[in-house]
Amino acid sequence: MSRAWSGLLTAALVAAAPFSASAAEVMIAADGAPRPPEQRQRRVHGEVRLGVGFGFITEDPVASLEPSFALDLRDLIPLTLQLGGPLRLRIWDRDPSQGGVIRGTDWDEAGDFVAILQRLHYEDSFAFGERGIANVDLRIGRLGRVQLGHGSLVMGYANALDLDRRRTGVDLHARMEGYLLDQPAGIDAGVVIGDLAGEQIFGGRLAADWGGASLGLSAVGDPLAPRQLVLGESGEAIQIDRQNRLKSEGEVGVAAVGLDLSYRFTDRWRYLVTPYLDLNLMPGLGKGLHLGVDAELVAGRHRRSRLGLRAEMTAGDSSYDPAYFDVFYGMQRWQAPFIAGRGGLPADVTDLSQPKRAFVDENDLGGVGGYGAIRFAHEDGAFAETGYRYRPGPLGHTWETRVGVELEVVELSLLLAHRGALGFNVIKPAGTLASLDLRVPVLTHLDVTARAAWLYATRRAPGATAAAKVESEGFVGGGGIVLVGVGGRFPW
Repeated sequence: MSRAWSGLLTAALVAAAPFSASAAEVMIAADGAPRPPEQRQRRVHGEVRLGVGFGFITEDPVASLEPSFALDLRDLIPLTLQLGGPLRLRIWDRDPSQGGVIRGTDWDEAGDFVAILQRLHYEDSFAFGERGIANVDLRIGRLGRVQLGHGSLVMGYANALDLDRRRTGVDLHARMEGYLLDQPAGIDAGVVIGDLAGEQIFGGRLAADWGGASLGLSAVGDPLAPRQLVLGESGEAIQIDRQNRLKSEGEVGVAAVGLDLSYRFTDRWRYLVTPYLDLNLMPGLGKGLHLGVDAELVAGRHRRSRLGLRAEMTAGDSSYDPAYFDVFYGMQRWQAPFIAGRGGLPADVTDLSQPKRAFVDENDLGGVGGYGAIRFAHEDGAFAETGYRYRPGPLGHTWETRVGVELEVVELSLLLAHRGALGFNVIKPAGTLASLDLRVPVLTHLDVTARAAWLYATRRAPGATAAAKVESEGFVGGGGIVLVGVGGRFPW
């Protein structure tokens, strides 16, 4: 075909294009696409929300107001932010008397006010050199599941399972990776702070890997962890201070350090298999090792799903507790044995007067144990995980299940965990943590929320007043919360 005929055919096709396109197709220049001026200029988005709910918290029926303010700055920097806090009003102040319509225990500590910062998330990647990349993932706020390294010291830690105390913590993970001597290499850093007000754990991990082999070092501590509690004058309960906390005396604090080694087998596309060895030491307590393997398989037609398996053997001396800072730590740091609730006080107060540090020190936990888990995750925003840990000694059984869904049509979070005597008895109130949170958008500016949970709280002994600035006797035990409500959303 000559150049003239080619040009003529091209012109004819261009001229016929508007008439041959279907009715649903519109051919316009890319630069001429209509855009509202406000959409071109608006680079900061946000939302104001007011939630209203009714239900029960422990023994009291309540009405809850939860205002919040959110910012989405991802058009400028990869950052989202949310501020807010609940105002809970007692409809009926049942015994023990709390002394006021507003739940004062929600706002009587520094950490309660710091927790106005509900969520801050920064996630970004940076390229450097010829083949280097750095990733940063920073989360501040309510921490639902924190893990350092292979989880032999910190695994499943949560900072907001206390009904009377909201906490804002930090979970940071950063990694730089590239090539060294033509082999893949990287440096990992992790930081965890359970409470920015300084009342829970803090720690970190630093690791380096080259050619699949990795070496890491972790250190975690809780400088204010009690070692001995103060019994009340009656000798039948523990003394509680004016801030509704168990009183302690004597030395405080607990710490742990760990060295981990691993090797990664992967084709960088379909599978990842990592055998590992962790060697841990808890000064003043004991030492132990964790030998395990973690495997992950990429699945699905579009390779957007991941299936993981984990198996681990543990061994330690008489005063070593694997995964010491776990999902139960916020409760056990004060009182190791679980209590069901107000009616669950044992006859002998010495059965419940041991913080976790003293419990691990005084009980024989030595021997061989193990851990197994299976997990699933999908890129669209869903995951599920369940795991069982066996360890020698009292309270040797731990079982934990988590499910999460975060989609435009529904948000769901489920936690069920139990620690107690060996076996799969996971429905006893003593030793169980359970939580279900649900949010369903029903209209553009309205969503429905529901929360049902069995967590823990500092409970006054039967007949003891809980009015502000009054000391009494009590214990740490299970506490229920049920709230159902609606929320009005006003995005901008």
